[in-house]
Amino acid sequence: MPDINFNTTIYVDSYDRSEFIRRLDVASNTLYTKVSAIPFGSELDPEDCLLNRLLGSRTIEKVRDIGNGITLYRLSHLIKGRLGDKLITGQFFIYKAEAFENVFMAVTLEDGDFFQRELKPALNYLYPEFLLPFIKSNSLKQLMLNFSRSNELSEIIIKRASQRLRFQDDKSMSAVTWPNMNLEDAFSFIHENNGWFKSLQFEGLRQESILAEISIDRHARIRTDRQFELVYLGFIEPAFEILSQNYSLFGNRSRRQIVDLKPKPLAIDFSSDIFEDIETNGTFIDALSTLDKASVSVLHGNPYVQMSVVDYIDGSNLDVWVLSNNQIIIVPQMKGTTAGIKRLVNHIFDTFAEGEVNNYEVTT
Repeated sequence: MPDINFNTTIYVDSYDRSEFIRRLDVASNTLYTKVSAIPFGSELDPEDCLLNRLLGSRTIEKVRDIGNGITLYRLSHLIKGRLGDKLITGQFFIYKAEAFENVFMAVTLEDGDFFQRELKPALNYLYPEFLLPFIKSNSLKQLMLNFSRSNELSEIIIKRASQRLRFQDDKSMSAVTWPNMNLEDAFSFIHENNGWFKSLQFEGLRQESILAEISIDRHARIRTDRQFELVYLGFIEPAFEILSQNYSLFGNRSRRQIVDLKPKPLAIDFSSDIFEDIETNGTFIDALSTLDKASVSVLHGNPYVQMSVVDYIDGSNLDVWVLSNNQIIIVPQMKGTTAGIKRLVNHIFDTFAEGEVNNYEVTT
């Protein structure tokens, strides 16, 4: 059998989705090439956004349409400096998830600098057209446990952690540590300290061998040095499902889209009576007031909470209520987009507490 450089053929051949994932897996396992991926959702054509939206000093051009929902692009960034200009370029693919509507993945074989400093910022420019998934702490732990079990790992060791700890005032603390802790100890620590992981770098061990070293953040942006196909099945496909659920749950809630203008509220439900102490109202108000690029108005703070939020990015206007000890109610008004609702929910999870989002049901 002739030697085949999969790192080259992946850019020039045509193939279907399963073969694409297989070639990325081969690249990660045999060519010492890290594979980096960003799951995202968009109700618009990603190509139109990539080619026609302003991305700061970056530009994107289409290299070739591979077919089967896979397209190759080139990103260029011209950095001007006193000692001369510097041009940074790299290639990445956009992959359409077959089983989910409006869900995609950007994936690259370029180095870590390109992924962190070029591809991630470029896609961030495309918010709110491009939405990233959001993985809650307990969900991230469960994904890692499932990954360990399905791949018969003996242990997962956290090598690097970027974490944020919530306080009961207007401050929070970010930190980067190298804990060398196992999975249970790391998540016990973050739970006991009322915090969450911004990102984790971990090794999956099978007996004495390292199966893969993987980095993942709260938005499912992931990078692995081996076993991309296993990572895809264990982390990226679940992220696709999270995005699909976001569009299903948060979509079509603007009152102007509804014939009788009847509101369609959402509820964030908590497993404990988190608002039992009336002082928690103030903690929640302080947390919500830190939402950037938004106007947050407090209409009532005691004995119940009523707030109004206007998102300056996409114009969503949302009312927020606390009427019981274990629930926050979000009421989209005339405009309440998927992106606007999701940004508010993510902010509550980051700065106050994580709960379960459901359709609001009136109880009698």
